[in-house]
Amino acid sequence: MDIKALEEWYRMNKAKNFSEFYSALSMTSLPMFNIMYADRYDTIFYISNGKIPVRNSDPKYNWKSTIPGNTAATLWTTFKPVQQLPQYVNPPSGYLYNTNHSPFLATDKKYNLDPKKFDKNDGYETYHNNRSQRVTELINNQKIDYNTFKKIKFDQQLPKELKYTYGIDSMLNLTANDYPTLKEMVTTLQNWDRKAVINSKGAAIFLLVYDYVSKKLVGTPARQLTKSESIETYQYVYDYMIKNFGKTDLMLGDVQKLVRGDDARPGWGLPDVLTAEYTEPYKNGLRKIISGDAYICFVHYPKDGSLPIIETVNTFGASMHPDSPHYKDQMGMFLNQQTKPMTLDKATVLKKAEKVYHPQKK
Repeated sequence: MDIKALEEWYRMNKAKNFSEFYSALSMTSLPMFNIMYADRYDTIFYISNGKIPVRNSDPKYNWKSTIPGNTAATLWTTFKPVQQLPQYVNPPSGYLYNTNHSPFLATDKKYNLDPKKFDKNDGYETYHNNRSQRVTELINNQKIDYNTFKKIKFDQQLPKELKYTYGIDSMLNLTANDYPTLKEMVTTLQNWDRKAVINSKGAAIFLLVYDYVSKKLVGTPARQLTKSESIETYQYVYDYMIKNFGKTDLMLGDVQKLVRGDDARPGWGLPDVLTAEYTEPYKNGLRKIISGDAYICFVHYPKDGSLPIIETVNTFGASMHPDSPHYKDQMGMFLNQQTKPMTLDKATVLKKAEKVYHPQKK
């Protein structure tokens, strides 16, 4: 019965410092979202935000499963205040991050929160995903400057230890010579460097493997594929490529496309790499990117207190109108992992504006 989410967003955006920002969060009207904060005063903050109900702690009720609805004992009407949610302010490590993974793995392991100190009925995740695991590999206790930070954001490498729900170790351990038809495909995947780049043949195979396995095993507990499932998956990918492309010697960009209108370009990325991309069927066996990496914004606060230095890029452009020159003018920059300068300086904005108008004036 809380309809103040937009008001909370408004107050967050109007906040001039951390105290005002935290006061806005104290409304607890936003039902979800990881929230990260940084300001020119070197304050950094992360909260695993949510409208978290106060649930009955009686062990006979398993809040991860179905609970009886015919008793007031399972009815919740109050919510936890913001102070009781997992959060960090200025950890000694000097950094915070989140890739939609556990709030208890948000910084250097010496300064992470202890999940045992939080109500288990809140249901917080406690594990890494592939992106967060990769960040830990890249940071690895080293000092990160601005350019290194940008390289981390644009990283296209899966971690050494994969964190997908369903493991493909059995696919990587098959003896390729035992399967003459699938031999080339098995060898290619086994030799894949796990990079989600456009010219990768291993990534092309994994793209189809991921789609097939995630649909086939949806709803089943996390586990490794069996040997028979691995052979079945290879056969699916082989048949798919032969049917739609007439060959199996394909690169990721041959199968995966970034599409805007009638413009389809080879696309990088895979599910849960730092440059993540998720796809759906497009046409003629191709797959179209529908989510993942999108608007990207880097913000750097100068020491002299001047306006922040901002770099941005959008997936396609700043317009949804196909007849606009900005409908897809950032598409090439996005694919090349390039950014453009953006500013909060009003004088500069007005000076470079293509058009200045008032919405209520003709």
